[in-house]
Amino acid sequence: MGHILLPKKLLAIRDFLNLSQVQIAESLRSEIPPKGGRSYNIKPGRISEYENGRRNPNLVVLLAYAHLAKVHLELIADDRFTLEVFRGQLGKHRLAKR
Repeated sequence: MGHILLPKKLLAIRDFLNLSQVQIAESLRSEIPPKGGRSYNIKPGRISEYENGRRNPNLVVLLAYAHLAKVHLELIADDRFTLEVFRGQLGKHRLAKR
């Protein structure tokens, strides 16, 4: 069983941040720490796949979305949180600095 609301929530994050697919891809890349000296590459086309439900982001990418939107990961990943509840929480969580 997939996440019915996940694509809509990811689009809601991008809308909330007022970013294009290219800009959100760049922002997600900057949120994900490099591994083995290599940065994590997210192409704008991948953002479209996430938002259209053709592909689910992995946990690392979901965490980056949560950091950008300042929401708890659970709000994004759990369909028990409706889109309306989710939109009301965008930008409200203060995240600890790494």
